[in-house]
Amino acid sequence: MFATGVEDKCVKEKWLVHLCILLLCSVEDGKQKTVALWKIGFYGIFVMGTFVGEVLLQGGNIYEKAVFALMGSIPGILFFIISKASQGAVGCGDCWIILLMGLSVGIWNTLGILSMALFGAFLWAVFIFVRNRGRKDREIPFLPFLTMGMAGAYMWMT
Repeated sequence: MFATGVEDKCVKEKWLVHLCILLLCSVEDGKQKTVALWKIGFYGIFVMGTFVGEVLLQGGNIYEKAVFALMGSIPGILFFIISKASQGAVGCGDCWIILLMGLSVGIWNTLGILSMALFGAFLWAVFIFVRNRGRKDREIPFLPFLTMGMAGAYMWMT
């Protein structure tokens, strides 16, 4: 799927920008358990800009790119459903970030990033559970783990 040369460089740079935006959001999520709406909006503008840029500059079939983006949104949509079913246990900010990330990097990359993030969150939850001697009253922000998953995927790619 990825070509060599300029397109390959652009793909790595796009992932690096994703990583920087996620890092910015995860710092706030880790400290305040919330993400500012303007950061999510900025991420959405970046995702839409890269989509338009890829269509205009790299050419190709717009139908294939649209299907790629829509398929990538499936994990984010599922997280919205989980959020509603769990009365907000998964934050809407997390859902929006996953949805936007999926639109840009596709379903398989998103599932890989989510797998790493969920595994990291599981390990952290076990550590917190053991350290607090079984108390379950602690909430864990998810975006820092999503950022680590994105960093792992970026390192794997390079």
